[in-house]
Amino acid sequence: MTAYERWIWIELIGFDNTLGDFGVAEYIERISFVPDGMCLLLFTPDFIHAHAGMDQEYTLPVEVCSYNARPYGRDRNRQSWTNMQLRALVSELRKFGVPVYCSFFDLFHAHGDRDGEWCGAHPELYETGRRGERFGFINPLKHFADESLYEDLFIRELLIVMQDYGFDGYHGADGYTSPRKCLAETDYSDDMIGQFARYVGISFEGAFAEACDGDPDAMERRASWIWRSRRLDWISFHSRRWAAFWQKIVDAVHGAGKKTFVNTAWTREPMEALYRYGVDYKLLAETGIDGFIVESVGASLSAGADETEYEPGTEFMTMIMTIKAYVPDTKLICLNAIQDTNEQWDTLRHAPTVLERDIFAFSNVYLKEPEGIRRASSGFMACLGDGISRDNWQWLTSRWQLGFDGQPQDIAGPTLVWSDKALHHSLEDYVVSREWPVHKWTNELIDRGVPLHGVVNVRDLPRTEGAIVATCVHALPEDELRELLAYRGGRAVLIGRMTESIAALAAVEGLSLACAIGDYFCAAREADGSLDHLVAAQNEAGWAQWQEKTGEINDAIIWLDRLAFSPVPDAFVDSCAQTAAKHTGAPQALDNADYIRTIALEMAPNRWRVLIRNLHLNYKIAKLDVGRTIAAVRVMTDFPGIPVFPDDSRFRLYVPGRGMVVVELEF
Repeated sequence: MTAYERWIWIELIGFDNTLGDFGVAEYIERISFVPDGMCLLLFTPDFIHAHAGMDQEYTLPVEVCSYNARPYGRDRNRQSWTNMQLRALVSELRKFGVPVYCSFFDLFHAHGDRDGEWCGAHPELYETGRRGERFGFINPLKHFADESLYEDLFIRELLIVMQDYGFDGYHGADGYTSPRKCLAETDYSDDMIGQFARYVGISFEGAFAEACDGDPDAMERRASWIWRSRRLDWISFHSRRWAAFWQKIVDAVHGAGKKTFVNTAWTREPMEALYRYGVDYKLLAETGIDGFIVESVGASLSAGADETEYEPGTEFMTMIMTIKAYVPDTKLICLNAIQDTNEQWDTLRHAPTVLERDIFAFSNVYLKEPEGIRRASSGFMACLGDGISRDNWQWLTSRWQLGFDGQPQDIAGPTLVWSDKALHHSLEDYVVSREWPVHKWTNELIDRGVPLHGVVNVRDLPRTEGAIVATCVHALPEDELRELLAYRGGRAVLIGRMTESIAALAAVEGLSLACAIGDYFCAAREADGSLDHLVAAQNEAGWAQWQEKTGEINDAIIWLDRLAFSPVPDAFVDSCAQTAAKHTGAPQALDNADYIRTIALEMAPNRWRVLIRNLHLNYKIAKLDVGRTIAAVRVMTDFPGIPVFPDDSRFRLYVPGRGMVVVELEF
């Protein structure tokens, strides 16, 4: 038994239907472990909707046999699979104790843009843009032409397929867990507008008629009015609608004795998942899903997949932490971006240092609870799992093993404070003024060197010890603000915008915060309650000015593009970072401080594990001071391949470009 779960997402092209066991024994021998879950990527909704039962053998759609019907992989050409062969493959995998899940997207264009047979016959289900554009993917929340709900048919046919093939569960992938495009852009069809109108109890009249499909200008006016005037309602409607959709799925699938796992929304943390896609992770968790597959595909993006210029390492660490804080009792399996031949990227072969960094970093962010700390992630899912050699599997799993090795007793460094209520208040603030939410502040602080890799819920502060960092304190409700201001478990750094409530409650706690209402402030308070440091900054942009601008900002952007945020003075953010990094007990970078970041974990009273990350493309020296005399340094990663010797409380080593090195220190 391992201390973490190992999952694989794989296409049928990863197996061989010319062999009696479809190559399953050889595959299990090659990977050298029994997966805790194997999700068969069958690409299209046509897989279930064109299912004709198991009374006779027939050939599956070509796009089911490989991702987008790609013609070949590293091990073999695409093969034509039949329904009987697929059922036998599932049976062979289950003989080895592998739980098998079916998985597919909302896409239905096969190679060469041929529409899937079933989906091609139902254009009323296609996701629809502001001017009535129909996109090449299903919106599962819509109605058929006869006004029956698609989801009811979907669930009935999903259960038939799961029973016929013997699947152990359903892995809800992209398009079935959130819209493929953001709420500012879709879905503005009469169908979805009608559902929205009933949800909020409004009627559209005149220029905003409820029925205007086929009139692009009228649809555009209606969509613009909704996004401008009823944005929070539009977001709330979608969050409830997705939760209701998944409640039906969970009830049906669990009723059949099977499991459900759900992809998170396009790599987004809780606030942006709501704002961009109308997905509330807590509402989904409350349906009883068995876990989230977190879209933590950092390595592929860092390496430039699809020609992106995007470095999300810090952002995705924050995403994993905050999702866990928001849904602490729900299992998170991190999607490990290894390779995707169809999408034409391969970090295992082309960017191994970045892949290694993701594995170590994403497995070592923590939720702090009264009982101790626990990892935010429960394991990794290899994406995708075909055409990988035995040596490469060994390379990968050895890093998974090191990432999840041991159970730390504590975190060296401050802990981020999380509040569910502040999340929703921040969403409201963002709609009005584009104000920074918690994840934006956290990303900026980590990028500036603050070692934030643990999170604690504000409700647990009375039973918490150690330094904390709380951002967006103005978004906290009064009871949680009192809890924060009363904290005496360690140094507390408070960052936010001054309000009359904060000033009054702080004064009650003996904390004088001398800054004007509306100004940004950063206050550091020692465990005894004394004020160590206070810095304030005027809101140079002005809230009124930003309220005017918010209507002009284009939110119809793809998931790779960043949201627009109101400006905060760089000097103030730098000062916040310096204050938050001070007196935390975490390692200090003496050289290359702009590039070297650390995660320090107390494994035992006299033993630390330090994960050292390099943000630069080239090798950089990490010279660290840990504040205690070091007896020995043990390198746990393959690199560097020479001993590292301490110099009192300091040590130095090279870290590869965009990579990570792990060491253990004995004191």
